Amino acid sequence: MNQPFIKGLKLGELYFEETVKPILAAHFPQLKYSAGRLGYGSDVLGFDTPQSMDHDWGPKFTLFLTDFDYETYKDRIDQVLRQELPYEIRGYPTNFDRNADGTTVMQAIDSGLVNHEVAISTTKIFFEEYLHFDPAHELDVTDWLTFPQQRLRTVAGGRIFHDGLGQLESAQNKLRFYPRDVWLYLLAAQWVRISQEDPFVGRCGQVGDDVGSVLVAARLVRDVMKLCFLLEQQYAPYMKWFGTAFA
Repeated sequence: MNQPFIKGLKLGELYFEETVKPILAAHFPQLKYSAGRLGYGSDVLGFDTPQSMDHDWGPKFTLFLTDFDYETYKDRIDQVLRQELPYEIRGYPTNFDRNADGTTVMQAIDSGLVNHEVAISTTKIFFEEYLHFDPAHELDVTDWLTFPQQRLRTVAGGRIFHDGLGQLESAQNKLRFYPRDVWLYLLAAQWVRISQEDPFVGRCGQVGDDVGSVLVAARLVRDVMKLCFLLEQQYAPYMKWFGTAFA
């Protein structure tokens, strides 16, 4: 593939608008749905590069249905997409295979059914599987303190292409950032964590443990960086993208 690199969120939106949306309109004209790219993936964070194409990257998104339509039409929609989807979008294959480690990878084909990566779900199923909460219910403090920030970031930073159900945008907005009291608690906790290890850089040095001193200093740098994310009211991603997001 020699075409210019298209960021994954943009590619997913083009995929929806140019191929999937017309197919749904033709075969399921009365269907109400939402569509967007949220969840796992460097593309959702906006950090994808051409290197990202080696696994779990490509034209993809989630199609959200009502509970009734999910039970009634999920398999039919999947089959229609397999039969009707073009083999590529903007030069990128819409068909996927699997790497040896189980991750997905784009695989060009010129005949047969398309093994697509349009996930079909409901708003409730998606959020229960991804964050273990029902978006129709109010969040409590325990929920907020047990959500991984990486996952919160990949929901808050995701892109909604269409919200015909009127559920997805409200669920995303609910998770934009911590409520004020939770935010203040996390700020205080992070300051306490820093204060507990701050003296250890020197104490390790006093006994000749230069390696230990460096390790503690590195941990402190990471903790101060985490504090900066909180101060800027941004969720911190996991370590692969931690420095990139901090920059």
